[in-house]
Amino acid sequence: KTGFSNPLVLIDEIDKLGRGGYQGDPASALLELLDPEQNGAFMDHYLDTPLDLSKVLFMCTANTLDTIPGPLLDRMEVIRLSGYIKDEKVTRRQVRACVAS
Repeated sequence: KTGFSNPLVLIDEIDKLGRGGYQGDPASALLELLDPEQNGAFMDHYLDTPLDLSKVLFMCTANTLDTIPGPLLDRMEVIRLSGYIKDEKVTRRQVRACVAS
């Protein structure tokens, strides 16, 4: 209705991919999603529906890059953000303790 289609898919903690004991190879499916030559005619086998994902922006978060498969990491643009410094962690912990009590 709006005439715009700019979807965003956020994949949180991609560095933990495949560590939950699930069957299948989620990294291979993600490689297909991120490949511009394939994602225009992506087939969702769960819904048995073809999807055009060519205009989707995929964003992923990770705590470490060490556990992300190399071919998948090669298709990503990595933007590093600094974490909390020690004083910020202590302050956050104190605030949470006050809120919890």
